[in-house]
Amino acid sequence: MNSKAFIKSINSDGLYTAVKWGVVDRYFAWIPRSKLKNKNFSIIGNNCFVGGMYHKYGLKYNTPTIWTYIFPDDYLRFLVRLDWYLAQPLKFTSFSAHEMSKRFTKLTGKVYPIGLLGGDVEIHFMHYKTQEKAAEKWVSRLKRLCRDNLFFVFSDSEEFCQEHLEKFARLPFKHKVFFSAKPQPDYDETVFVRDYALAPYVFDVTKNRKYEKYFDLTKWLNGEGVFNHSG
Repeated sequence: MNSKAFIKSINSDGLYTAVKWGVVDRYFAWIPRSKLKNKNFSIIGNNCFVGGMYHKYGLKYNTPTIWTYIFPDDYLRFLVRLDWYLAQPLKFTSFSAHEMSKRFTKLTGKVYPIGLLGGDVEIHFMHYKTQEKAAEKWVSRLKRLCRDNLFFVFSDSEEFCQEHLEKFARLPFKHKVFFSAKPQPDYDETVFVRDYALAPYVFDVTKNRKYEKYFDLTKWLNGEGVFNHSG
């Protein structure tokens, strides 16, 4: 997929998103919130999906990766040595090693802070304008990290390949989920989001949360029963 198509995709489904974010979450969120027993958790993710998850329940952002984007290679590297990377000081760079980031900036003219952990994991703060604000949010949310109650979210995206899912599946995490635009029957942690079956990957579901048709987020966070209904 080229950059223009990618940018168009992240701006799609505007009405559906507005209803989900502004109406459902605002007036009917008490229903899933009343069912959520596990209220002190942290979700580590590689994109903005996590923001929509926290918004659904109206909870504090107990994770430093919220509202950030991390490319697949970097994300897997980050997860393999999670404690080590989280202990590293967040530095900033004006250069990205990822071509998609370069194309996005060239096409849109949008410049955002790019954090760097351990010298080789880029944290793209696409929702922030300054390094100072990005660093402030990273540090404050890192302090709230619930290290004994972690959940991990991953999805196919730009630069994703099957090897990334294979590595993710091997990670020894109790709670992990992978959102995919195509069936992945060999991987129990995969949720096939059929709405994107004709797309190269699962696009922005930060607010519209289309995966909810196939995945019970509340049950997953509560550690209850069958939460994957994608078949």
